[in-house]
Amino acid sequence: MKILKADVGALDNFEVLEFLKSKGASKNDLSRVARVTQSEYKVFDYLVDTPAGTHTRESVEEFKEKCRQYDLGNDKILNIINTRPASVVEIYAIVEDNADELVELVAEVLTPPTVPSPKPEADTNEIDAETMNVEQIEQNDGNKEKPEFGEAPMEPLNI
Repeated sequence: MKILKADVGALDNFEVLEFLKSKGASKNDLSRVARVTQSEYKVFDYLVDTPAGTHTRESVEEFKEKCRQYDLGNDKILNIINTRPASVVEIYAIVEDNADELVELVAEVLTPPTVPSPKPEADTNEIDAETMNVEQIEQNDGNKEKPEFGEAPMEPLNI
């Protein structure tokens, strides 16, 4: 094997994810191919759940092309692609100038992250229990009777 270009440049997370997919990595444990090492599989498993998992080749290339007008360094462009900032506050940590325009560009060009699925029904019972506790506390606050057995009477605080 002959190295044609050494140190061509940094890769964004999407490109690493695509490389691992080309080697046979996938989320399905049964389809793991021997060509993917355990560490590569762990990297793949992590990257799938980041913004890189929702990007497309076209959206990444389009974003890089449109960022040329802002005269950003490759490191800043890669950082934006990898993190997919959704607000001015998030992008300001990377780029101080034109933050508003860049947030709009990110929202327009890069594929939005997937919305997490709703929580299972089991959590509803916990919410109901919390609601009942809040209602009980509110009822007790309105109760001006003597405290129950074993409770000390509360005196008002003088602040």
